[in-house]
Amino acid sequence: MQLPYVEEAVRPHVTGRFEDMLRAVMTQPLMLTYLDQHRSAGPNSPVGRTRGRGLNENLAREMLELHTLGADGPYSQTDVTELAKLLTGLTFNMERGFEFRPRLAEPGAETVLGISYGGETARLDDIFAAVDALATHPATAAHIARKLAVHFVSDMPDAGLVDALSDVFTATGGDLASLTETLLTHPAAWQPEARNVKRPVDFIGSALRALDLVPRHIPLSAPRKMDALFATPLTLMGQPPGQPPGPDGFAEDDFDWITPQRLAARISWAMTAPFQIRRALPRPEEFARAALGQDIPAPVRSAARGAETRAEGIGLILASPAFQRV
Repeated sequence: MQLPYVEEAVRPHVTGRFEDMLRAVMTQPLMLTYLDQHRSAGPNSPVGRTRGRGLNENLAREMLELHTLGADGPYSQTDVTELAKLLTGLTFNMERGFEFRPRLAEPGAETVLGISYGGETARLDDIFAAVDALATHPATAAHIARKLAVHFVSDMPDAGLVDALSDVFTATGGDLASLTETLLTHPAAWQPEARNVKRPVDFIGSALRALDLVPRHIPLSAPRKMDALFATPLTLMGQPPGQPPGPDGFAEDDFDWITPQRLAARISWAMTAPFQIRRALPRPEEFARAALGQDIPAPVRSAARGAETRAEGIGLILASPAFQRV
């Protein structure tokens, strides 16, 4: 499960600096385990020479391809190998958490993107220096800018928005709060038409907000009911909680979320879950404004008015095409 990883390594830094988030991610025990970094040892390290443990490039490759420069970034296989050697020593203890163990570290300097890091004595600071350089690289600025625009605005984002985000990233050294401000104020982020399909967790989350729930509505003390209302439906919609299909996370492409089976799971949840969560449901007309704002499509307004029950009316609103997009 990735939930502790998200809560400990990602969420505390969402309004901070990207390099701090990257440091937290690469030293999180779940990440070190998932990418087998805790098993990696420099070929010429004490552990590598005596125990036969070898170099693992998983974390180095994902840091370059996914977390910083991007798959088409300005790096080579040599950079991957050199970074993998530099990262040796990153591991963890089950009781104390993250640890740096010099006996696993490859001795000598490694060169990543033309810059030499480290020396005969292995130091965590040399690893962090390389990570910080990757975090503020121009290719990283462009890569993160596009990922943010795709995730929050559109699968095919406006080039001006991507450029603006990249410029802010560079000017602020990767200040994520400033990037969020740009996303909220750039004209391209406020086009009249909703363009991104909500991921399942956002679909359910926005439905719960529209229902104006309070803590007593959520059955926190009943794990099976929580699973039935949230975890199982999310899985059927294609987003099992904390279980992305690969290191690149869940898909961004709209077509990955609106397949016949996954759309059927959304409709089923919309028509049944609200009444199970909150028996005293609002009037559909009022709920439509809470869920969709003032620009309610005429077919949705008509369906809400013509529903035989409040539960049916709210289900039709939540199942409507208008509510699937953000």
